[in-house]
Amino acid sequence: MITFKTQFPINSNKSVDDLFETGRIWLAGSPHSTLASKMSNASDIKDNWSTESENEKIRFIKFENGKKLSALRHENIDHSGMRWVTEVACAKSADDFWLSVQLSVDSELPVEKIEHGKRPHIIKTIIREIGGGMDGELPVSDKPIHLKEDQVELAADVITAKAGCQMPVVYVSSDNDGNSHINPAKLSHWLSGMAHVLVEPNRSFSFDLAPLVYRENAYGGAIAIYWPDGIGKWLFLPQGKYLDPKELQISITRKVRDSLLSQRTRRECTWGHIIEQKSRKRIQELRNSGSEKVDEYIAEFDIEIASKIEEIQRLESEVNRLKHSYFGKEDGRPLRTDGVVLSSSEADLYQGERLSLIMEALSRALASSEPHSRRHHVLNDFVNSNSQPCEKDTIIESLKELLRAYREMDSTTKAELMRLGFDIREDGKHYKLTFRNEKRCPFILPKTGSDHRGGLNSFSDIKKRLF
Repeated sequence: MITFKTQFPINSNKSVDDLFETGRIWLAGSPHSTLASKMSNASDIKDNWSTESENEKIRFIKFENGKKLSALRHENIDHSGMRWVTEVACAKSADDFWLSVQLSVDSELPVEKIEHGKRPHIIKTIIREIGGGMDGELPVSDKPIHLKEDQVELAADVITAKAGCQMPVVYVSSDNDGNSHINPAKLSHWLSGMAHVLVEPNRSFSFDLAPLVYRENAYGGAIAIYWPDGIGKWLFLPQGKYLDPKELQISITRKVRDSLLSQRTRRECTWGHIIEQKSRKRIQELRNSGSEKVDEYIAEFDIEIASKIEEIQRLESEVNRLKHSYFGKEDGRPLRTDGVVLSSSEADLYQGERLSLIMEALSRALASSEPHSRRHHVLNDFVNSNSQPCEKDTIIESLKELLRAYREMDSTTKAELMRLGFDIREDGKHYKLTFRNEKRCPFILPKTGSDHRGGLNSFSDIKKRLF
């Protein structure tokens, strides 16, 4: 079963041979490897070099045919009899240099549960020893990319999938105080080789960015994962359990890792492909030489067939993983079904607005439905499966507190209203307010409040029409 995989561009100034040395350094420095001593003393590792111990083995291969390819395969049988296989393969052409890392686990005996294992430590070694390459307009690194104030267009290109990136991007927005809710450096370290981490410079940056991305940007401390195909995003708001930065970082990392499992690995960046190419070349060499050594032909065909069988087993394992993630273990009923897509020409005025409105309507329908009815079960599933915090409550709470004691539009009140997203213009004896460019719902505030109820009345009007 494949439990981890990723692929990313690496430093184009390096060669495929550098993967061999990186693999040696990785195991030589591992306190858990029984091959550490052998790898520390290993030198001049070449094609088909291998070594092993009682429970562990590693092999290196390379091939060249238009592209330069190399790979390593490490197998380790742990104390419980589980076989962990780490495959790292890279392919270099004149235009790019990509590398893939895959971790899989299996057992000869049935087991109740298979752990997914940690992210392979070799990724950290690769980033340190070889270095990341350029993924479109973004460098691959174990450090966050701190955007500058004049890089609004770059941020827009990333969010709208125009930056040429093939890796996911985690966008960390700035809160109202100009800070990040999570630790970008730590998150980047966890996601190195898996995703980029972009960090906003300040709160005003998001206001400049919003109109360029149809207001699809995360802002106000929220964090979003943007996928390289430009289809949607996954939004995390610093509310509820995500008020804990560590909990939020763990959830983001888990989401990226799980999503990468469904990504198709470049064929040339797989161990099986390189083995197959080497075998085909050897068969062709035997044919060209007029060799009649049948045993050699058979041996090479066996190698090619074995590589194809291994690829088939890998794909079957992937099918089984997807099947078991979709169907329940006991009654075979789906645990997950296709989502319902609703068309809309409106954009969110605040994060999670449209989903929040839908969920409120569904919650009211659920409350009025007949218990134990099909309608009740379906509505209950919708409500429980799509509960996601939105920004509405935070805005309402801030607005109520601000207008509770409203007497006049002083500089503090004006600044706070603008921070929430209101545009303020004078209109005779009143101020005309529009929220985040929603001109169909303007609001009026008097220049001077009549009494202590005036501000709350204005708040009530805004709440009814806007929320």
